[in-house]
Amino acid sequence: MKANTTSYAWNGKPIDRQAWIGALSKRGWLCSLDVSQLGRSAMDIGHAGQADIINIDAAWQRLTPGTQRSIDPWETEYLIVKAVKSGVVSIEQRGRTMTFGPGDIAVLDPQHVFTVSLRDPARFSALRVPKPVFRERGLRSSFPAILHPDPASADVCAVRDVLLNLTAQGGKASEALLARLGGQCIDLFDVLIDSGDEPGSHRADAITVRRAKQLIARDLGDLELNVERIADGLHMSVSSLTRAFQATGLSTMRYVWSMRLEQAARRLLADASHGTIKRIAYECGFASHAHFSRMFKARYQMTPREYAINRGRARAAETANQPEAD
Repeated sequence: MKANTTSYAWNGKPIDRQAWIGALSKRGWLCSLDVSQLGRSAMDIGHAGQADIINIDAAWQRLTPGTQRSIDPWETEYLIVKAVKSGVVSIEQRGRTMTFGPGDIAVLDPQHVFTVSLRDPARFSALRVPKPVFRERGLRSSFPAILHPDPASADVCAVRDVLLNLTAQGGKASEALLARLGGQCIDLFDVLIDSGDEPGSHRADAITVRRAKQLIARDLGDLELNVERIADGLHMSVSSLTRAFQATGLSTMRYVWSMRLEQAARRLLADASHGTIKRIAYECGFASHAHFSRMFKARYQMTPREYAINRGRARAAETANQPEAD
């Protein structure tokens, strides 16, 4: 039955139409509303570790990713994995329109423009995941075309159910548990995006490396993490693991140290006090502050503190130069 009123809510708080449009704009979306129609629109956003949990109940609007760019790829490079719970969601890209109904999943890359159209009320849940999180796990992170995993696949259905269970826990489970559940859910996304078109041995090596990267992402802060531990966790020999990494142009431990530095760089943007830098170094798997500083400067050509200060100033300058949203 069609609602006889129009209302908007953001994280449980009633807002007006302009506030709805403005809130979406701040999240990087351009919104066009059909004000001649009645209906309810509600957005609830939470966090599950490195991912955002999004639950949407909306109708009679069109949404398009904005073109605003940031100096920090971590803030703008992300993927959306969306599961439709009820209603119909139409997505147009490059003149082609795809329709998603209950049970369907869409993998969307906002760096390749598309438009989401909602007419009658629809409900869907999604994870918004930074692309580096996909790359850390050896997963594809760019989708020029919208991906529609096969809803008839039992494995796809299982992953969809995991995603919906996770998004239902927002605001209920503890932050620590949500972070763990979020990581586990993302680990399963290879089921949704694996093209399966790599030949024989190359595909086997790629799968091995992807599994290794998932293990590394979970245990990155473990000071004892080494090739032997990774191989043991995958129930394979060190030589087999090494060959698989080499076949993809990587060295196992060089990859580990690279990921540790990238994770530390992201965390430094939030806090770069002396004590915090030491804690970040330890939690990212570095045995000493001196070792961390040497490797960080070799990678980024500046100390951890200089990196945080310079990036912070650049971000503040960019924010100051951006026009105010209506």
